[in-house]
Amino acid sequence: MAEPIGHLEGHDFQPGIRLLARLARVAEQACQATGISLPQYRLLVSISGQPQRASELAARVGVSRPALTSLVNGLAQAELLQRVPVPNDRRGIQLVVTDTGCAALAQADDALTERMLQLVPPAAASSVREVVAMLGEALDREGPPAD
Repeated sequence: MAEPIGHLEGHDFQPGIRLLARLARVAEQACQATGISLPQYRLLVSISGQPQRASELAARVGVSRPALTSLVNGLAQAELLQRVPVPNDRRGIQLVVTDTGCAALAQADDALTERMLQLVPPAAASSVREVVAMLGEALDREGPPAD
């Protein structure tokens, strides 16, 4: 009988996986304190670099398409993003972060950074940054999540 992957010698990632689940809750609480949810934060981060089509974002943000519609509607109502027609595509709509959305995103970034600084001892900060950078680069190499 095969051993579960989490129990292979030298490859026990279970504590790290469970830590990520706990960190997601910490991130959710930090975002909520600024008035946006973690899925709203992920959506704003995803479109802050450049406008994107809503149809491409559901998988990237980690929500279903109906949930994405709800997120977009809420953020548009709060004037944190706007829907803009795609040039040369009569039916296409792209999402753009507004100035208010940029300010909300910056506030959430600050809250998340502050919370992480509370958790990470100064002596470990550079090691944590290295691991985070390595994981980010690995995810970037994988590209956007598939639908």
